[in-house]
Amino acid sequence: MRLSIKIIIAFLILAASTSCKKRFEAFYVNNNKPTSVPPSLLFNGILNQMLDAPGGQIDRTNQYQIQNNSYFGNNQYTFGSGDNYYPTLTSVVDMQQEALASGLAAVNPYEALGKFFKAWFFTKMSLEMGDIPLTQALGGLGNLTPSYDPQKTVFKNVLLWLDSANTDLAALVAKGDQSLTGDIYLGNNLTAWRKVVNSFRLRVLLHLSRKVSSDPDLQVAQQFATIVGNPAQYPIFQGSKDNLQYTWIYPTNPYPLNPSGFANGALNNSTSTYVGLLTKLQDPRVFVTTDPAPGLVTAGGSPTAFSSFQGGDPGAAMATLSSQNGGGVLSYINRWRYYSTFTGEPSIIIGYPEICFNIAEAINRGWLASGPLGNAEAYYTAGIQASMTSYGIPISGAMTVYSLPLGISISGPFVSSTINVNFSNYYSQSTVQYHGNDSVGLKQILQQRYIALYLHSGLEPYFTWRRTGVPAFTSGPGTGNSGRIALRYQYLSADKSSNAKNYQAAITQYGGVDDINGKMWILQ
Repeated sequence: MRLSIKIIIAFLILAASTSCKKRFEAFYVNNNKPTSVPPSLLFNGILNQMLDAPGGQIDRTNQYQIQNNSYFGNNQYTFGSGDNYYPTLTSVVDMQQEALASGLAAVNPYEALGKFFKAWFFTKMSLEMGDIPLTQALGGLGNLTPSYDPQKTVFKNVLLWLDSANTDLAALVAKGDQSLTGDIYLGNNLTAWRKVVNSFRLRVLLHLSRKVSSDPDLQVAQQFATIVGNPAQYPIFQGSKDNLQYTWIYPTNPYPLNPSGFANGALNNSTSTYVGLLTKLQDPRVFVTTDPAPGLVTAGGSPTAFSSFQGGDPGAAMATLSSQNGGGVLSYINRWRYYSTFTGEPSIIIGYPEICFNIAEAINRGWLASGPLGNAEAYYTAGIQASMTSYGIPISGAMTVYSLPLGISISGPFVSSTINVNFSNYYSQSTVQYHGNDSVGLKQILQQRYIALYLHSGLEPYFTWRRTGVPAFTSGPGTGNSGRIALRYQYLSADKSSNAKNYQAAITQYGGVDDINGKMWILQ
């Protein structure tokens, strides 16, 4: 009897302690700390990471703008570490997992676009740095020292992801899936995202243009031709309405170049690389994107004369640029277009004009004979016209352009002028009219591509120069790096200590130095 009583008492104590433990844990649950995140919320954050905003170092790397005051910066190509998108890629993995946890099917919009995001961010990092961790990356605490994959492996994975993303999106569109939310770019339109995926794949394939012969297993030309030749299976951009672009909103997210930072505009000049190309081609886009040099106008020049526009040499010493700027002989960015509002222009991430020029380049290189629009010249002219239209330049007729003389406040008054535009006359110039599928024609395509990407698409203009040498970037004392333009960014600083063994193995190809002048595989 006593034993039974002891057993009962012990049981009651155990039950009470277990009950107390449950209540204790329940009491300490933090209801303000979520244990899961809606995939749409992660999706929205990832989308914001895709943008490279204008108005900073990227514009100088692309040789669109130059600094004219050493106190605020310089024009040197002394690259440090490339971009670290691994935290963003971790969010991509989390987004895909949360989509499944929320009850969505294995093939769902977040899963499909997750493949695209992996392709996007790994491509950006590899184009900047070369070999990078990919296959062993994103393992969390399971592997804190991932090995570096060869750049070829990176691009193989990227192309597979993009092909799979298109396939999955096609299936989702076919069944009318509407589960995607949180899309700040394309209004949750999966058909529009298919065009983005395939258009980006064309860009990626062009980055591999040096590998067509040396690495036939990649099937670069064949993949490009298949995409362009099968628009039903691989839809791509068909007009500027398809652009993937970031729209600025005031006051929550204003355009970086805006009235509150107007004074900063005087610290930068337009470059001879960009302005010189426009004036050489007698291109009306110069009147929209650039102000005439104030000193040249006050000396008697017309604000609509091409001779009144002059860019600074990125290779010049800072003292020279500062003196020229002080003398009023260098042009600024057009303050009417870029500094008079807080919403500016949408920042294009991937745009229709670029896709036109990409297809024109591929035809020029012999990867395919033609596309739905026609031959290389058809895509070349379509790209030029789409770019001009984005600036409000008519095919034919009069338009008003604005400029701001030196010393006048942002409130104006701006000088308005009328210019007459005729695309036929512009195109009839031997420097503009497509020369044919030869080296001259290729140079024309690449020059027009550079003009069209002004202040858009991140480092694409620099990457294209690095791949092709067009347009001719200038160098000298002002660019630093012993008068050279760097070819790559260094690896992430953290890897030098936290992943030292694999980091050292990765830089052996550059003589054991994390060399910004080293040629990565894609350039060899």
